[in-house]
Amino acid sequence: MVTFLVILLGYLLVSSIIVKFRNAREMEKAAAAIRKLDQSYSYPILMPVYGRPHYLKEVLDALAQVKDIDKTILIISQDGHNPEVAALIDRINFTRTIVVRHTRPFLGMLAYFWDSLVAASTNIHYLLEFAFKRTEAQGAIVLEDDIVPSVDFYNYFLWAFAYVMPDKKVLSVTGFNIDSRAVPVKKYQPEDYPYDLMENRENSRAKFTGWSWGITKEKWLQVRKQWSFTSWDIGLDELQGRLGLISYKPVLGRARNIGMQGGINFTEAEDSPKWRDVYLSRETYDYNVQPRFRRNNDFIAVPFAEGNPRPCSNEKRRTRKNRLWLLVFIALMAIAECYLFLYLVKN
Repeated sequence: MVTFLVILLGYLLVSSIIVKFRNAREMEKAAAAIRKLDQSYSYPILMPVYGRPHYLKEVLDALAQVKDIDKTILIISQDGHNPEVAALIDRINFTRTIVVRHTRPFLGMLAYFWDSLVAASTNIHYLLEFAFKRTEAQGAIVLEDDIVPSVDFYNYFLWAFAYVMPDKKVLSVTGFNIDSRAVPVKKYQPEDYPYDLMENRENSRAKFTGWSWGITKEKWLQVRKQWSFTSWDIGLDELQGRLGLISYKPVLGRARNIGMQGGINFTEAEDSPKWRDVYLSRETYDYNVQPRFRRNNDFIAVPFAEGNPRPCSNEKRRTRKNRLWLLVFIALMAIAECYLFLYLVKN
């Protein structure tokens, strides 16, 4: 056991130094690439990418159709070395793209035993730190690699930055709304309310949603020191409550989550209507108008068919097995040390 602890402490020390050096070097390379561009970008899109290329391809295909996407910059932080993911990134031609390589904490050891929550938290923090420290960004839009954007996604967030997020009480605005779905029998269409926003609440409590979200530089500087490196979205949700802040969501969705398989958030079937039928805007709008802020009880929660979801693969199952093997290894090492100690005492 003592031997294991010595090896562990040595590994943590050396790997943390390596990770810090690699990430700092990558930030400097990316900052130099941005300085060579012929213009600055106030509201970049930040995309952390991992190892699920089938989802990333669908997201990039949708981003290519987003109006005015060529007027911003896409900053991608690739976590890991998946060759299919790297190939997809290399083929992006619909907007300026800067890629920063992200090395996971302790060279990925924590994510190997405790899924990718730690990796995701540090990767998103890494992107936000880069955007607000090394570029001229005044705000940033975080879009994960399994969140499909609508055609007016970018202009929707520019509108939110202009009209909503200057409010000191607003932490963020999201593009996701699980209740954005049509109900023909009630003649309800979300697209009838393109300028309507309401507080993102759950069980009468203000709630943060991380499935496509915008944050200003001012707000980031306020929350960055209290960032959770174990579960970033739950941490922001709790921090929002402590600070008395709110987040807004659109009545008409601007993003849909498709990443059911192989991640850490879901255990239900990918084809569940709960996620599949989220309705996205299909056109662009005149975003020179003021938003309408609606009360949550102005819109009832839209019912959807539950179906019979089948449990799907979840990354947590793999890491649980890894933890069991780690415990076995530690136990064997402890037994070996005991035998060695007894042998030395007798001799």
